Amino acid sequence: MTRKLIEFVLRRAGRSYKIDPGLSSLDLLSEVLIRGFQLVRGVFRTRNLIFIDRRVKLRGKRKIQFGKLSAVGEGSYIDGRTQRGVTLGAGAKIGRYCTISGTSHLSRVGQGFSLGERSGLGDFAHVGCSGGVYIGEDVIVGPFATFHSQEHNFGDTQLAIRQQGTTEESVVIESDVWIGARVTILAGVRISTGSVVAAGSVVRSSFPPGSVIGGIPARVLRMRMPETSAT
Repeated sequence: MTRKLIEFVLRRAGRSYKIDPGLSSLDLLSEVLIRGFQLVRGVFRTRNLIFIDRRVKLRGKRKIQFGKLSAVGEGSYIDGRTQRGVTLGAGAKIGRYCTISGTSHLSRVGQGFSLGERSGLGDFAHVGCSGGVYIGEDVIVGPFATFHSQEHNFGDTQLAIRQQGTTEESVVIESDVWIGARVTILAGVRISTGSVVAAGSVVRSSFPPGSVIGGIPARVLRMRMPETSAT
């Protein structure tokens, strides 16, 4: 019964798969209890059918929208004080100890963040969405990934860098993308549909659909789709 209940909830969240038979009934019962507490906490705090773990901080909550059965992991921080707010699609998941930073300075309100349906941020991800960070559906993001939609200006050598202001450009991750652990994605980048970004890469330019990219700075290693050129 416990196994069927979990699989039912997974299907409703858009994550349809069979539970490994190696997990004992006690393991599954423990998971149900944990998720149950998270669901109660989510409903109490947001009046939405979502999972919220312990020590989650929501700032500017009125501008944060949660899709059905989305989840926020333990210790995460979400700042919704942006022009477009923060949106989590149905079944989307933010891992443990993630930071969604909306407005870096009171002189300029940030653009916002969206995480598409069934997409997930790995543990300890950092999203700086002053210039806007928009992630599509079915995107996998590994732990410690960082997204930076704002860069500091530094052209004037007579003035401290912190006094020279910033430049904002949106980061767009299209649907069906896998971003590995400890990847850094810089302002103005678009990762196209069906692409894979190797762990540890620093991405500072955009690439065509189906690209497998990696390195510092990232470059095309090969194409997943033979009919697509890397030009």
